[in-house]
Amino acid sequence: MKITALSDIHYPHNEKQLDDSLESMVDSDVIVIAGDISHDLEEYELVLSRFSGLACKKLIVIGNHDLYTEDGSDSYRKIKVLNRICKRNDFHLLDSGPLVIDGVGFVGNIGWYDYSFAQGRDHENQLPQIEFVGNCDYSGHKLFQIQDINEEVLVYPNDEEKSSRSVRIRDLTDSDFSQKSFIFRDKKNHYINDSDFIHWKFSDKEFLDLQLGKLSKHLRKVEKKCDKIIYVSHFVPIWNFIYSDGCDSVKRVFNAYHGSPELGNLAFSNDKLAAIISGHTHHPNQVRVNDVMCYDVSYRLRQLKPTQIVI
Repeated sequence: MKITALSDIHYPHNEKQLDDSLESMVDSDVIVIAGDISHDLEEYELVLSRFSGLACKKLIVIGNHDLYTEDGSDSYRKIKVLNRICKRNDFHLLDSGPLVIDGVGFVGNIGWYDYSFAQGRDHENQLPQIEFVGNCDYSGHKLFQIQDINEEVLVYPNDEEKSSRSVRIRDLTDSDFSQKSFIFRDKKNHYINDSDFIHWKFSDKEFLDLQLGKLSKHLRKVEKKCDKIIYVSHFVPIWNFIYSDGCDSVKRVFNAYHGSPELGNLAFSNDKLAAIISGHTHHPNQVRVNDVMCYDVSYRLRQLKPTQIVI
């Protein structure tokens, strides 16, 4: 089975690159998009319509940017709207259910984050044996290193009734990370857009638990119907894709919002797992983890390039 995987199209930034890549997908058996097309519904549908000339199976998961709402409307309800758009354009949304194609079970969803990737722990002792098999556009192939953990940052609350507090990076709590806004030594306010454009009743961990529950259910649903399983997530499910380009404090803290190892732990618990496909980081790479090929298929803006996978 020939799979073409891509992620983080972020239309219109990668419009030209996407159009240039469509020809290379003609002989694909399956196309997988790992989220982040556009927050705008018209743009989202426009991008999916670009694949209409391809006769293969087309699968997709939602990305966090796809769920952004500028008017404050419920982001969770938007999933149903996106599912209808996917169906109109012959895409199967894995967030809504798994799919078995020629003996291969595809499962997945957006995933989410629980701040684990930013914690000051001995990550290398927690990692399974890995082998780098692809090229990474970082300055070096280093797993995330703990650095500047004693540097103080100002946690800027998203609740106007709460006051900011200064704390060492190593002492940041889950409550601090949930604010998603920090001031570092550069005196600039660093934040992630999720805090402004994701609107729902869930805490980050509650939404992650919801996705884990769905993934567990979908794995059980397909495992007896297939020989191999491919897991697709927008957010990062394994430590191996958490890098630091220079290991500065900002990147160290903001790795908190890249995903959760709980996603990968659940996927690896199934003996039929054959591959993992994820996005979000904008730094493509490939690693082998316990004989399972793992692909980060996200690219920097205007550098979109689909990844070819043979199962």
